[in-house]
Amino acid sequence: MIIIIDGNVADISFENEKTLSDVLAGLDRWARDSGFCLTRVSAGGTDVDDSDALFDREIKDIPTLTVETTPFPVFYREALELLSDTLRSWTESAPTGQAAIEEAWRKTPAASFLAEYDNYLSNVLHCGFSGDSVKLAMVMVRERIEEAGDPAAVFLAMEDRLNEEAERLLDLPLDLQTGCDKRAAETIERFSDFTGKILRLFMLLKCVIIEKPDGGDMVLRDMVLRDMVLKDMVLIDEFNSALREFLSAYENKDMVLSGDLAEYEIAPRIKSIYAMIKSKLVSAGI
Repeated sequence: MIIIIDGNVADISFENEKTLSDVLAGLDRWARDSGFCLTRVSAGGTDVDDSDALFDREIKDIPTLTVETTPFPVFYREALELLSDTLRSWTESAPTGQAAIEEAWRKTPAASFLAEYDNYLSNVLHCGFSGDSVKLAMVMVRERIEEAGDPAAVFLAMEDRLNEEAERLLDLPLDLQTGCDKRAAETIERFSDFTGKILRLFMLLKCVIIEKPDGGDMVLRDMVLRDMVLKDMVLIDEFNSALREFLSAYENKDMVLSGDLAEYEIAPRIKSIYAMIKSKLVSAGI
């Protein structure tokens, strides 16, 4: 089987893949890791949809597989803009028409896409559209549309806030020891929002740093991807692990452990992650 991705013949070898379904599962993982989405697949000149017959075909019977991809931020922004239009229509509609607007939204591919890729935003509306949930969702959607539009600019503009949030986090042990519970809770909420934004931008920036090749050098692209994503994801995974431990300690009112983790683990790690992503942007000339 010859695989053509975005007009370029891909140098892909098969190991345990037997059917078209097996191949597409691997390509989908590759595309997602690269920051792209599969948008069109053609097997032997026939477009692949939800046909079980095509998915079950053995690869030895398919001479050519043609795949088209779209950058993740493009799909993400389109879904966000559709949600923005839906929320605006909901607020402007009479109460008798609001249920139909919500029902129509939940049936769209955009709703499914956001449920998979932006669970936090989707959870705001999970229990239904209401005045409060729609208002909060509109704020979140505006922020995310800005991120998807120019993730590099948004990311680089966050450096001052990074230092501010990190410094405030270093004050957490003292706030906990002196009974400043309100300020401590605000610090946790602000830092959680900030780190969530950093991690969202990391997913978007993969497409900015690693562009689709003009000459079809898929091997080079994969080598760069492994260097950028696989190694750097270790830093992020370690940070997420430390963050879960930190939040658990805070919820259990373990002031000593919370303070130590904030000072020696969380603040230094988020700075390292920011510096890592920034260095990739600089190296890419962005």
